[in-house]
Amino acid sequence: MILLYAFEISGIKVKVCFSFFAVVCLTCLLGADSGKVLIMLACCALHESGHLAAMLICSCKPSGMTFYGGGIKLIPCKKINSFGREAFILASGCAVNFLLAFISCLLIGNLTFFAQVNLLLGGFNLLPVGYLDGGKIIDLVLAGKGARAVKCVFALLVALLASAAVFKGRVSVSLVCVLAYMCVSIFAS
Repeated sequence: MILLYAFEISGIKVKVCFSFFAVVCLTCLLGADSGKVLIMLACCALHESGHLAAMLICSCKPSGMTFYGGGIKLIPCKKINSFGREAFILASGCAVNFLLAFISCLLIGNLTFFAQVNLLLGGFNLLPVGYLDGGKIIDLVLAGKGARAVKCVFALLVALLASAAVFKGRVSVSLVCVLAYMCVSIFAS
């Protein structure tokens, strides 16, 4: 990763990588509405703020935060010694996304783009793969024993869904991308 900028806020080391801005710029260059890109970035920041709030509630101040092409990553300052606290911290980002989507639908009366992005982000982060929240939760719940098997079974189910879509003549690019990400993350670990 090419580091563009690094600074510290209240003892938290913040790093901003070139890939973060590259992904944002590429998204805009490919024709995405810049307003929607800002909404997506805000939803990602709100997701991470859920983790950050949970860390602070659990007296686990993060040691760092990195903005990179894959999103935003919070680094806890120490090993969390409590199953409940770690599960709370891992689930809090997705919980914030789902709560914001629910509140948005309640206030506006329909499924806005903001609500859709929050639902997608929360759901995607719950996938039991790699460094996503769902993958970490599976590792935590199963204490590493059988977690890889669960992740492989999930990848197999996604592969079956992708295959069914191909046979019906409906290729889902997003489903294929999720499958590719899952396979890479499972076999890279």
